Amino acid sequence: MLNNSAVRCLLIPFGAGQLLLPTAVIAEITSYYEPERLDDNQPDWLLGIINWREQRIPLLSIEKALSLPMINSVTKARTVVLYGLESPHTMAFYAFQTVDVPRTLAKVTNENLINHPQADKHTGLLFNVKVHGTDTAWLPDLSYLENLIADKVLKTIKF
Repeated sequence: MLNNSAVRCLLIPFGAGQLLLPTAVIAEITSYYEPERLDDNQPDWLLGIINWREQRIPLLSIEKALSLPMINSVTKARTVVLYGLESPHTMAFYAFQTVDVPRTLAKVTNENLINHPQADKHTGLLFNVKVHGTDTAWLPDLSYLENLIADKVLKTIKF
């Protein structure tokens, strides 16, 4: 059973919607970094590697990694750097591109999060939730993203 404690979250816009992430998993939101491509065989969801605070970290296309619709209208591209939670000793950080500046939600409780009954099922997403009345957001499965990176990138690339 979930308790009623509030969690500070960010609504992070992507091409066709927004993600909901707790601020505790976000290391930094910074200007967009142009990634360095690894090679021609890298997965389409991997934009490349960026240098962030003197560390090389993978930069993902969140839409491609989660099979979400893409819209190419980038107004204020940002890089969202996340803490690696599954294996912080092998991947301390990873990042994805967002299309605009994220919005802060003062606090989110389980009363704010209602499982959206018509939500499409996508690999790597836990569920679609209603936030602030009619707004909806996807809650991503961070374990899925980190395992995707570990399986396809970390085994072959030295950071």
